[in-house]
Amino acid sequence: LPALQIVDAPRFGYRGFMLDVARNFQPKASGLRTLDLLARYKLTVFHMHLTDDEGWRIEIAGLPELTTIGARRGHTLDSKQFLQPSWGSGGQVDQAWGSGFFSRADYIEIVRYAAARHIEVIAEIEMPGHARAAVKAMAGNAQYRLTDLTDRSVYRSVQGYPDNVMDPALETTYRFVDKVVSELVAMHREAGAPLKNIHMGGDEVPNGVWVGSPAVQALLQKQGLRSVDDLWYVFYGRVADILKTYGLVPSGWEEIAVRKTRLNGRPAQIVNPGFAERGWRAYVWNNVPGWGAEDLAYRLANGGYDVVLSPVTNFYFDLAWNSNPDERGLDWGGYLDLRKPFEFIPFDYYRNARTDRSGNPLNPAVFTGKDRLTDYGRSHILGLQGNLWSETIGGDGRLEYMLVPKLLGLAERAWAADPDWARETTAAKFDSLFRNSWSQFVNVVGKRELPRLELEMPGLNYRIPTPGLKVQGGMVYASMEIPGFTLRYTTDGTDPTGRSAVVNGPIPLRGTVSVAAFSSSGRKVLTARVTAPVP
Repeated sequence: LPALQIVDAPRFGYRGFMLDVARNFQPKASGLRTLDLLARYKLTVFHMHLTDDEGWRIEIAGLPELTTIGARRGHTLDSKQFLQPSWGSGGQVDQAWGSGFFSRADYIEIVRYAAARHIEVIAEIEMPGHARAAVKAMAGNAQYRLTDLTDRSVYRSVQGYPDNVMDPALETTYRFVDKVVSELVAMHREAGAPLKNIHMGGDEVPNGVWVGSPAVQALLQKQGLRSVDDLWYVFYGRVADILKTYGLVPSGWEEIAVRKTRLNGRPAQIVNPGFAERGWRAYVWNNVPGWGAEDLAYRLANGGYDVVLSPVTNFYFDLAWNSNPDERGLDWGGYLDLRKPFEFIPFDYYRNARTDRSGNPLNPAVFTGKDRLTDYGRSHILGLQGNLWSETIGGDGRLEYMLVPKLLGLAERAWAADPDWARETTAAKFDSLFRNSWSQFVNVVGKRELPRLELEMPGLNYRIPTPGLKVQGGMVYASMEIPGFTLRYTTDGTDPTGRSAVVNGPIPLRGTVSVAAFSSSGRKVLTARVTAPVP
């Protein structure tokens, strides 16, 4: 073969993907297969969301309750035996995705498998909120109990739980944190890939927590603190001290980096400079236009925090592709197709925000007065991460459907420098350059990457596009958002098969016209239909 030299380098060292195995469990085989995908597209971080309210998914030596109770969901009259059913897992205990966990050996294998592919595994242990599985599992263990038994606080989390927060005034809470971290460090050491970073959660602690805890009130008085909000710094200060003994510093969701306060009588959040000085890392998800925190990622980076950009509007892969009711997924942050991750401009993401959560044109005034990223702030943007939460993902192969091809848009933006359209300031030229770039990208995805994945990863359940249909002049016109698929149709209302007629042009509208896209292996997903009006 002729010799050649390729000079290339990634834009960001941190190119990550987070998989939530807590809400609904994914077995080791799925984790290894996901790592193959990440390695293929040169992503460098596999962030494992191992714990949450609905499940604890990692075996911890010496704390069997975490998996005998916290890793199992089902219907029982004795709530101390299992967690309640949730997210479609059903009432049967040991249902494959409602219940399950990684054994110590499983986790070590995953870490080794990732390291062999140059991928860092970051374990996430949610705290102090989103901790119901741990709280319930440890309720009977006086040495590691996570809540004050006399606590009468009344609160409700975003997901509706009144009992999912660890108590920061208990020494047993910190003994638990130390135990879990020490075991994770040991597992990584045994895998030959020492733990370099750990994610300590920190998001969505509801209002009303701790105010009814006698232990908390005693701690407030002892330390001269004015509010339970000040306990945030007590808690994470203690957590940081624990991590320091293992050579680690905390990472967490954006909430770890802010201080709750009030502005003009309304709740507000400001950057907390204290933790930035300690080298903490914040994963920022909140960029939803109109919510008021559109510039939080930039404010944190400008304030000295190392920031991983994980914006919901562009990188939450659990969001539905579009509003088609057949497309499973959430929509609280809008819809997310292949274009959303591809069009993201990391250092000026206001420019790629064109629509609101409902897809309506966005008024640019929503960004008026928002902070811009400084040159200093740029140095603190570590990279990008896609997140796949599993509320709507069970054991039916939907993981790969939600992941591919969206993952390819993330890989492109995390590796490549700003394209010409991202640097263009003239709107008309921006649009023209973007259309050309987008056309090139989707042709590569549809005609090269997806067919290659069909051959090299047999059975990969990636999303095949649903055809778009348009009726004009008594004819049905079909189009595809990603090229490279074969369109087939029927006119009798039945689903197209691999033997149905190929679409080669407009189809006369008679009866019900059904059109589906078929991959190179003959697989299809959703069918589009249009019915002729009754005379």
